[in-house]
Amino acid sequence: MKILRVEIKNFKPFRDIVVPEEGELPNGLILIKGENSTGKSSFFEAILWGLWGSEVVEPTNDELVSFTSSFCKVTLVFEVGGSEYKIERSYDQATGMEVILFKKNGSAWKRIADKSKSVSSKVDEILHLDWRQALNTLLVRQGEVALIANATPSVLRDLIIKVYNIELLGTMTTHLENLETDLNNRRNSLESDYTREDIIAKQMEQTKSRLDGYEKELVAKENDLAESERQLKNLPDIEKLRKVHDMQKEHEKSKREYERSISDRDSELDDAGLASADEEVVAAKLELLKKETERIESQSKEIENKRETVDQEVGYLISRSEELREHVTGLEEISEDISNTIDCPTCGKPLTPKERERLLSEYTSELKSAKKRLLELKKTRENLSQERSETDSRIRSISSAIDAIQRIKKHQTQVDEAKTELDTISAEVESVMKQSGIKDLDKLLADFQVLNIVDLQNKAAAITSKFESLQTECKGIRDRIEQEKEQIGQLDLDILQSREIGAEIDSLKRLSEHTRYVRLKLINGFVADYVVQKRLIGIIRGATNPYVRAFTNDQYSSVDLIATQAKGRSGAGLVLKIRDERDNATKKTSQLSFGDRTAISLALRLGISRTMSAIRPTKNSPAIAPRVRCVLLDEPLGGLDKNRRHSVVRNLVNDESFEQIFLITHTDIQEWDEVPVIEVTKSGSSSAMSFQM
Repeated sequence: MKILRVEIKNFKPFRDIVVPEEGELPNGLILIKGENSTGKSSFFEAILWGLWGSEVVEPTNDELVSFTSSFCKVTLVFEVGGSEYKIERSYDQATGMEVILFKKNGSAWKRIADKSKSVSSKVDEILHLDWRQALNTLLVRQGEVALIANATPSVLRDLIIKVYNIELLGTMTTHLENLETDLNNRRNSLESDYTREDIIAKQMEQTKSRLDGYEKELVAKENDLAESERQLKNLPDIEKLRKVHDMQKEHEKSKREYERSISDRDSELDDAGLASADEEVVAAKLELLKKETERIESQSKEIENKRETVDQEVGYLISRSEELREHVTGLEEISEDISNTIDCPTCGKPLTPKERERLLSEYTSELKSAKKRLLELKKTRENLSQERSETDSRIRSISSAIDAIQRIKKHQTQVDEAKTELDTISAEVESVMKQSGIKDLDKLLADFQVLNIVDLQNKAAAITSKFESLQTECKGIRDRIEQEKEQIGQLDLDILQSREIGAEIDSLKRLSEHTRYVRLKLINGFVADYVVQKRLIGIIRGATNPYVRAFTNDQYSSVDLIATQAKGRSGAGLVLKIRDERDNATKKTSQLSFGDRTAISLALRLGISRTMSAIRPTKNSPAIAPRVRCVLLDEPLGGLDKNRRHSVVRNLVNDESFEQIFLITHTDIQEWDEVPVIEVTKSGSSSAMSFQM
């Protein structure tokens, strides 16, 4: 795995970070520099959180969000096995976690998973490791190197088990039970062969029977092969068939276009209310619709005039009613204390009280009549509006029919053109068939018992495939015949090998008893663990030694992990020993200076990361090519002097075991200006990052 680009938003001290701003992160060593508490380790946390979520970092999701925001987001672009992937992981305090995994397809990103569980499974599949082992392959935590350097044997053992996270002890019982079963099965099989020599004779008989069957099968296959070859010779030319097929496809396409144009024209005829596209019929229909339009427009105008008349009367009645109400109000407000004569509100002539009462009665009656008339006029106007709406709808319908009629001519032209093209292609198909020597296509298809040219092409391909398959099968049968002959010779030798089989049975029996003892008695003792003793320690040793020599300028040449027995309350463990070439002695780490212990512990930890993604806990475990060839080193140089730091960095620059090495340090690294640097700086409450090649 190679990390190409990291984008961070509102994650711990980072507000909006893109590393690098242009291009991609390079291969090799990349230094991450900055003062303490600027956010160097938070950068690693962002990468790990982006890949695997909250399970791999100590802060909760809410604690990862910066104080000035309610969400955080990390986008990680990385490469594995030549393919580019992108993870977008975000957390919102209101909506929770969202994560999407993309794979680059050409220049576009294709979504391949969008749920936390499916993304996690897909990442495990991509890396060929579960997330725990991949995490420990990728990350060397802060303080981990110092912990290894000062570890007791039992602590060192537990550290290595924890780092590898192979769950070896938890699953060892199953492995040993399977191993016992396998050993017993093998032993039983060998004992059966050893004690029953008639089985060898029976195997000889069965082998000869198979040999006879293979020879008969070979004769039948060779006959089929000859028949297939004859059929291939009688097949028509495939290229000519392909040309006829292509022309037929064009013919079918043209036929569909012709039928589509007819359908479009008929649809317009339906909209226009016509059964035929005849020009006279279309013209007559158009004239009829125009006259109908004129009639309805005239009717609509009459309706509008009536509605205006009603509106005028309504306006008059409303105005008159307001005037009458004013008169009534004025007459009703006359006080009884005034003289018996008042002025008429209309003409100003003096009125007697009797005349006043008469006017009030007349005005009130007129108001009631006006109100009743207004209700009648309202109903009339609603009816007129309904009639107007219906005439407008009819006009739109006629207009739509007229538009359809006007489009009919265009569609009829398209029908005629499609028919002409169909006739032309039909003639071309007939010509191509004639040129291809196909007089009667139906007869040709019937001769080969197929329905169409595609089936004939497929049959030709099938015969060709069958011919090639028969060739392969004949070769395979010949090979098996040779194998059976060799087996017969081998069976003749099996009797002579019975003593060797007996010795192997004894060996398997002892191994089975030892395995049973380990499973029942020493399963929790790391020392007696067959798999770790025989495989893991050797793998670690081989991967660590080159780093030891490089980090110590060849003063120390090799490391070894020596298993120790449990003593008292201390469990079984591992003692780390180192060969000192200067003193010509093998020493324990407790005999070394702190700087030497730190350098050797860093070498051991890098060796572990180098091997972890390809580790095979048992001999029969599948071999998988390492895919996590990237490591994040969180401040491992603190216990080293200038010379040791120089040796470590020089080796990391030239180390090709990892595609990328990210090294966090707040210690100056001299003479390495050419190493790419990610500079982390603090500004107020937030941090910034800049990438320099």
